[in-house]
Amino acid sequence: MDPSQRWIETLGECRDAGRACVMVVVTEVEGSAPREAGARMLVADGKLAWGTIGGGNLELLAIEHATALLADSARGSESVAYPLAEKTGQCCGGRVTLFFEPFRWTRNTVAVFGAGHVGQALGALAPYIGAEIELIDGRHEEELQPVPPRASERTYTLTCVDAPEGEIERLPANALVLVMTHSHALDLEILEHALRRGTFPYLGLIGSDRKWRRFRDRLSQKGISAEAIASVRCPIGVSQVSKTPHAIALSTATELVEVIARAESGA
Repeated sequence: MDPSQRWIETLGECRDAGRACVMVVVTEVEGSAPREAGARMLVADGKLAWGTIGGGNLELLAIEHATALLADSARGSESVAYPLAEKTGQCCGGRVTLFFEPFRWTRNTVAVFGAGHVGQALGALAPYIGAEIELIDGRHEEELQPVPPRASERTYTLTCVDAPEGEIERLPANALVLVMTHSHALDLEILEHALRRGTFPYLGLIGSDRKWRRFRDRLSQKGISAEAIASVRCPIGVSQVSKTPHAIALSTATELVEVIARAESGA
């Protein structure tokens, strides 16, 4: 690939990693300038991620502008003219117009409480769901059934902690949360923590209609509002015909993909 076109690869890497970035392109040049029209760079995490528009103070100002642009979700693409004079710390004497295009990509996060049969089957589908999947379990890894694959072979991360309900607090606000542990009592505790934390885009509980009726009553007794309780998806998945772990995982993955697609489209 032409080195001048490698920005395409970097932009794709940012997208796949859910790394927000800004494309900065020189769109117009008047007089003497450090780079020609068409030169570009990518800015991410407050620093240069690829390319250059000529270095110097102009580039620093552009990085600062790109970083501020990303921080304000209300702002879209912008064109800014920079005179290459004392104000910009340049002595070329020309004028450069830069086009800033933000890409506010984020990586979808799915937190699955319970690393049993369904949890592991769902974790294996992470590449197809298009999300980072974390399985969280209160048991030691050697106690899990089925035995998880080696860490290097997993498509998900595995967190084993004594109090999995406490992990709710560190999850991003846009996390999709699934509760499917080996214990109904723990399921209820995790669900209560999630509802008290706030509304996640998706909060699902594995189980039957009968289980959900019992949980609704218990949550109501604990002071959880009817509106919050109604936000819970139970049973999970687009279909409840088959009860095999892989069928439940596939059905649930389909539901998650739909939730993510709606969120990305703003629907």
